[in-house]
Formats: sequence, structure tokens, C-alpha cells
Amino acid sequence: MSIIPTLILTALLSATAALADGHELVTRLSDREPATFSEVIARATGSDLVLIGESHDNASHHEMELAVIRALWNKKLPLAIGLEMMQTDSQKQLDDWTEGKIDEQHFRLVFADNWSMDWDMYRDIFIFAREHRVPMVALNIPKEIVSKVAHQGFASLTQEERKDLPQGTSCDLNNPNTQVLIKTFRSVPSHREGGKMFTYFCEAQTLRNSGMALNIARYHGKHPGIKMVSLTGIWHAVKNAIPDQLDRHGSKLGCLIILPEIPEAPAGTFEADSADYLIGL
Repeated sequence: MSIIPTLILTALLSATAALADGHELVTRLSDREPATFSEVIARATGSDLVLIGESHDNASHHEMELAVIRALWNKKLPLAIGLEMMQTDSQKQLDDWTEGKIDEQHFRLVFADNWSMDWDMYRDIFIFAREHRVPMVALNIPKEIVSKVAHQGFASLTQEERKDLPQGTSCDLNNPNTQVLIKTFRSVPSHREGGKMFTYFCEAQTLRNSGMALNIARYHGKHPGIKMVSLTGIWHAVKNAIPDQLDRHGSKLGCLIILPEIPEAPAGTFEADSADYLIGL
């Protein structure tokens, strides 16, 4: 018997069916026309990387992610799942999980050490990967390094700390993603826009994007032919974040970007220069 409870599985299959049949749920951003979930999967089938944005605390976003993963797996495609939620220094434990070498109780502790969100939000995705032996790839930079950059800047890192990171990280004020960072930074009352405090914050966020991009490219370099479905926060998934950094690394991966609609985003926030498809949930 599957270890996914029957009611959860039924709800997941219902959500997948709703996506497949609900033409009005999907918007193709190239022309702002309605599309279908089947069209999204057809496009994903021809892409090297499927990058899906999420609001971390929204359960329906995780259901949509698993619906995409399941649909591609059903097509018998060689898959891997990339995860912002896991740091690269936890890759061994992640491998042990997908290979069935550690139990859920043990892995929950590993997950909690990597990510602050509730395990149950992500559990179905991790269980699916384990049951079907789909490799999972830790994409994120170790949090100690991100924290050091956020407080002291990229230049403060030692040679040892930089050895697996992109070469050089700066705050690119010409990148539209920086404007999102400015708004985020301003939302904290104690923050000021100018000075080193924002520069370090921007460098830390840029490092996360460039680091995840580098880890995606490295995995594809070692495993050509495997399609990666990468799960990250929305503002890491947009075209001027991880995909832009992939271009800067010289990656030639064909990338499809899927974002969920979020109520807090004003109309027109996501256009063709942000993503390929927008899915309303």
C-alpha cells in the first residue's frame, strides 16, 4: 500500500485533473491567451529545465508542482527534481532519502535543518521521488555562507568558502530583479535603501540565484539527457533571476518557466519577460 494517505492522493489526482481540463486556469504569457495544462506539459517535454516558482507556504502551489512532475514521469522521461529547499552540503542525506536508506522520521530532521517551512507542505513531492527513485538535487548555497554575505558582503568570503561558488558576485542595478529586492528590503522598517547594508543584501540574493544556476548547470553537465524540474520561490524562478544567471554561466539549456498566480501581485506583474506560463490555482 502506498504511504501517501488515500485521501491526499485522491485530492492530488483531482487537482491534476482540474489542471488538465481547466483551460481557464492557464495563461500563455507570450500572447496572454488561455492555454491548457496539456500544452504546458508538451512544452515541458521538449525543455531541458522546467523551473517552477512557488509561494513556499501555499499548499496548492506544491500540488501544482507535483502535478507537473507526475505528468512528466508518466511520459517515461528521465527526471530529476532540483530543490531550493535543500543546501548542497546536504546532498548525501538527500540521496539517502531517495534511495530509501533513511526513514521519514530521520529525514524530517534533515529537512528542518535546511528549510524553515513545514515538512508536510513538501512531503508528497519527497515521497513521490522516493517511491519512484527520482533523483533530487540540492541547489541552494549553504545558509552560513549566504548569511555571511548578507552581513559582510561577498568580498568577506575566504578562498575555502568560495571554492564551489560562482566566481564573483555583485549587485547588478541594471537587472529588473534588483528592483524587486529594493522593494523587499524597504519593507523592513529598520532597513535603508542605500549604503552597504542593501549592497550586501543584494549580493546575498544574487549569490543564491547564481549558485542555484551553477548547480543546475553542473548537474546537467554530469547527467546529459535528464530533464530537471526545479522548485524555487517565485522571484528566483522569473527570467531575470536563475535563468539570467544560467545565461551568464554560458548554459545552453532550454528552459520553461511556470509561475502560479498570486493575489498580492498587481495585474501585469508577470509578462512574457517573466515566465512562459501562469497557472491560476
